[in-house]
Amino acid sequence: MQVGLSTSSLQTSTTSPLTRGGVDAPQSVRNRGITDTTSASPASFPESPLISARPLRYNVQLNQQLTAVQQADSFLSQTESQLLQLRHSATHSQTRPDTIRQQAKGLQSLLDNRAQLSGNTVDRHFNVKLEGKTQVNFALPNGEKLLQGGDAETLVFSLGGNKREMAAVSLSQNGSERQAVMRLNQGLGRFGVNARQDSTGDVTFSVDESRWERVSTHLSVRGEGKRFNSTFSSLTPQAEPAIGDVLKQIAAQPERLRERGTEVLTALEQITHQRGKLRFQQERVRTRIEGMATPYEPQQALAVSQALGEHLQNSSSQFSSLNQALSAQANVRLGTVKNLLG
Repeated sequence: MQVGLSTSSLQTSTTSPLTRGGVDAPQSVRNRGITDTTSASPASFPESPLISARPLRYNVQLNQQLTAVQQADSFLSQTESQLLQLRHSATHSQTRPDTIRQQAKGLQSLLDNRAQLSGNTVDRHFNVKLEGKTQVNFALPNGEKLLQGGDAETLVFSLGGNKREMAAVSLSQNGSERQAVMRLNQGLGRFGVNARQDSTGDVTFSVDESRWERVSTHLSVRGEGKRFNSTFSSLTPQAEPAIGDVLKQIAAQPERLRERGTEVLTALEQITHQRGKLRFQQERVRTRIEGMATPYEPQQALAVSQALGEHLQNSSSQFSSLNQALSAQANVRLGTVKNLLG
């Protein structure tokens, strides 16, 4: 991608470092055989291509988006290829067991390193998410108690791990379910956990996938003996079923792959669908980048470079003349200069 040159950067101004100290050449000095460099015609310099006028942030954003698309497609492509090989081997009786185990191990490695290989662009359901963070949706055991009406109660949630964090949630007496969800968000939001009520009326939660391991193993709650016990009890969040989990089970037991043919087919269809969306997105980004590229043909670029060379060549003599005039003015008394120049 080429970046054009703007004429404004080539013009010499009298407000350059030559005017330091407040010394300006009188109008009559500038008029005596010294060409004003600011009068150079801009017609010989075509306008800069659009990319030079775009904010740098815009260009970086496009590059990041294209990189995310490539990372997601690369991971999905590798997983699809490995899964197809495993399915083919498992459905042919003449395939050696150690070959099947090796292919299953390769699939397991891809699934275990999904976040890293995809640049956090592919979630557990094998949905592509180019912006934002991938999420894990989960439910809490006895989660329905959180929406129950009844006596007021203050719940204290604790999140352990590298450091211990605590958050209090106050449930009002006979409060509405909507109010309870709002209170849960205010408290659990400190852990990065978001609560919502689904279409069936149950409360479900979501958290960034990077936080899931900690939340799934170190979350506990203490109540006042009404909805929950008055001592801390461990919670065991249950993540919703996902394609990634199914494939991990298949990789762990490849000998049962024939029994799970429908699930494998569903996974392959999901991968194909997401890769199709990625190809469309990739073309959009490429089209936008190409639209920002310089529109100049080789002959136009040559003409611009020649004009630039001539401009720079002329500017050196103009600079020398202007410098001599200013030096002369500085070495002569002000009264003499006024008499000579009128």
